Amino acid sequence: MEEIGLTPSATGQQGGKQTGPQMTHYITPGGLFEREIGALLAGGFTLRWQSGGRASSGKGVNKNKAKYICPDCGQNAWAKPGARLVCGDCMQPMQADQ
Repeated sequence: MEEIGLTPSATGQQGGKQTGPQMTHYITPGGLFEREIGALLAGGFTLRWQSGGRASSGKGVNKNKAKYICPDCGQNAWAKPGARLVCGDCMQPMQADQ
């Protein structure tokens, strides 16, 4: 990933742990991916997204719960939106999953 300009990160942000059970990435500033996608977009490239949608489970989105993630170890927790949680393993404040 790093060779093509995508940096692994447990948080999806710079400074996030680069290994772990649940990972994402961010675009490396000035990296190959950023340069190439910039050239594609400057040339008028567009991508038409089409979604078939998800099969409904019959359950609606629960707006009374929000997912929180520890930026250090990736531990997950669910609580009321706006809750201030601390990871029991790392003792770090947990961040709301956006």
